[in-house]
Amino acid sequence: MSRLKLLFKCTAALGMFLSAWASAQNKPDNPTISPLSSEMKAAMMGKSWKPGCPVTLDDLASVRVTYIDFDGHAQEGKIIVHKRIAEDTSKIFQELYSIRFPIHKVAPWENYGPDIYAQQNITVGFYCEKADDAPTEWSSHAYGMAIDINPLLNPFLDLHHKWWPEISAQYVPRDGAQGKVSVQTEVFGIFTRHGWVWGGFDAGVPDYMHFNKVTVGDGAKMDRPYIVTGLQYIPNGATEAAQPK
Repeated sequence: MSRLKLLFKCTAALGMFLSAWASAQNKPDNPTISPLSSEMKAAMMGKSWKPGCPVTLDDLASVRVTYIDFDGHAQEGKIIVHKRIAEDTSKIFQELYSIRFPIHKVAPWENYGPDIYAQQNITVGFYCEKADDAPTEWSSHAYGMAIDINPLLNPFLDLHHKWWPEISAQYVPRDGAQGKVSVQTEVFGIFTRHGWVWGGFDAGVPDYMHFNKVTVGDGAKMDRPYIVTGLQYIPNGATEAAQPK
């Protein structure tokens, strides 16, 4: 074998090795699901959780996820959800990682609090608050059954017809920019296939950051007999057609 051919073979082998190594580096660690530690519970008391909330701290779980940030780097974060949907949440974030959907940061809500988490574009799960569009009812977040994803880039139109967070109006158009959610994006498809509904269809008050897990049947949200494991999107419904573009 000539030296030139040998050089080409060695170069090709090295390229294959580096490619395999890079691929391995880009695979997320298996996300771990764990009960809330005593330290986490203490941090949540009086902030994201308070007496009277519709679920207990023991009903919740911490899911460690790996995600891609806006610089293309793998990062780790923790998201708090109801333990019934922790495994589902883990799978969703693995799929978001596989399509390299950019997420600014994933962290518990109590590290930031109201308004601040959205202004800083923090993806969160559980927090015990009433629903903004139905102030007498608990939000899906209060049950640990919802996730707000990249909330600055995916704002909410409140009942006063103001976009929230206040600095987010420039990000309202569903224009396909990185980190935004619309029916055309893979992130929408992933959540839908797992049985979550998108707040972007909420009549009159689109909530582009919001996904919540569907439960079906009579009773309070966590007493219903069914948790939906998959949905099929039917395009061009009346509420969708009426939303801001």
